Amino acid sequence: KSNYSSKNKNPSINQLQNQLQKSEQERYQLQNDVQKLQLRLQKAHSDARNIASQNKWLEKQTSRSDQILSRAVEVERKKANEEVERVRSEMKGVLERERLMMRGNSNNHNGIGGGRSMIGGGNDVELNRGPTRRVMDGVKIVRDVDDYDEDDMLDERGRPPWRAM
Repeated sequence: KSNYSSKNKNPSINQLQNQLQKSEQERYQLQNDVQKLQLRLQKAHSDARNIASQNKWLEKQTSRSDQILSRAVEVERKKANEEVERVRSEMKGVLERERLMMRGNSNNHNGIGGGRSMIGGGNDVELNRGPTRRVMDGVKIVRDVDDYDEDDMLDERGRPPWRAM
């Protein structure tokens, strides 16, 4: 009985060899798993470095794009402002001409100024100040104040006497 009971307490060599073989297989499998996990970890680190590098590159590109866009917007804004200023100046000129034409029409219709038309957009106050010099088609035109009597000296069309110089 003692022999049998010692066999039960002590595993046999075959059982130990089987356990050893199973343990070695498990160890081998675990080593393979560790190697696979290490490769996956290395790839993950490499991917993380690549992504970080790409993020930096993309940030630089975004910054450059923002700068280019800001410059383009500024250039277009400047062009638009210049265009607005040009149109504003043209409109001022048109309004001034219309205003002068309305003054001329108002003078002709209600008898003020004897129906004279304004040359160069001047008004009666300017005409009566003194010799007025104007250039039309490259010719200087001067009105003599001393010779001019507003009631007597109108030409056949009702205009003041101008002469080319």
